[in-house]
Amino acid sequence: MTTPTTGYEAEPSDVAAEVASHLDDITDPLERYHRATAAQAHHQAVASKLQQERDKALAQLNADGASYEKLTSLVPGMTRSGIQKAVERGRRLSHDPS
Repeated sequence: MTTPTTGYEAEPSDVAAEVASHLDDITDPLERYHRATAAQAHHQAVASKLQQERDKALAQLNADGASYEKLTSLVPGMTRSGIQKAVERGRRLSHDPS
């Protein structure tokens, strides 16, 4: 499960530049496919880890006294239910020794 990134948009020119940095020097279509797949897998893993960090941050804010309602007002695009689920995931992640 992921929380929305409402209010945050990637700059199209930044995205294009990063894709180009992975693929511009590749002319062979099969090599381009493999390089693009490897980059996609890497970025998906990074996005997953960032999501976990966001959940842990919300859990910490809640532990520090911010109610679900307060967090809902601070985090755009999330419902109280979504905040609660993210906080619970963050708590589990914070207590997981792995």
